[in-house]
Amino acid sequence: MREALKKLYLIELRRQWTVGTIFIPISLLILSGLTLLITAKTSKVYNITNAGAMANLSLVVPLAACLFAVGAIAGDVREHWLRTVLIRPISRQQYLLIKLAAVYTSVVLTIVVAGILPNIIIAEYVAKGEVQFNLGLFLSTHGLILLQALLLLALLMFFSCWVPGVMNVVVLGGWGIAASGIGAYLQLSYWSDKWFTILRDYLFPSGFSDAIEAITAGKGTPVAQMLWGLGALAVSLALAFWSITKIQVDKSSE
Repeated sequence: MREALKKLYLIELRRQWTVGTIFIPISLLILSGLTLLITAKTSKVYNITNAGAMANLSLVVPLAACLFAVGAIAGDVREHWLRTVLIRPISRQQYLLIKLAAVYTSVVLTIVVAGILPNIIIAEYVAKGEVQFNLGLFLSTHGLILLQALLLLALLMFFSCWVPGVMNVVVLGGWGIAASGIGAYLQLSYWSDKWFTILRDYLFPSGFSDAIEAITAGKGTPVAQMLWGLGALAVSLALAFWSITKIQVDKSSE
């Protein structure tokens, strides 16, 4: 069984990295490099941790997650790949776990290539002002960035079980817009109601990004925000693994 799962993981990785997807990390490298370059040229102090967090959270992580996970499950149903996989002694949950692992590997590699390497190179060779670097803050911030990427992928996998094609990315985009609008309304109108507070934090999870913001602002260890982020991640994964048991593998969603 372990060999079968390892083989499926390698197959999913090969299916991820087509000729077209090779341009994803290259394109994001150019975009994030330009962003970081402008920051380095216009700032008297170049903080590597803060600049990396900004580039990754606003650009690399969301775009890489959406581009690699677009139509992730619905596409496999439409192409009958999921049905082919399930002919073997592999469960739906194992398939989803391997699918998620393969997509996450691709996103992590993109974060390294497009979010971390250009930041270090620009800090070393381009930044004109003082360069600030704290290894502990850098590692903790980027660890949370990786968790944020996993959260986005869990949500994309969940949506892709129920909507066809690229609609999982469209739904996630709408979800993000709603998070800034409805989430702010719930916080403003029901700030004293613990159930609405819990609802807001789970429906529109921002724990990891809030924790990163607190770290980069020097506000200490954001334990509460990290716990909310882990809770939202657990719920999102649970929804994705539950949803994979409900879809019809013999009928395309498109």
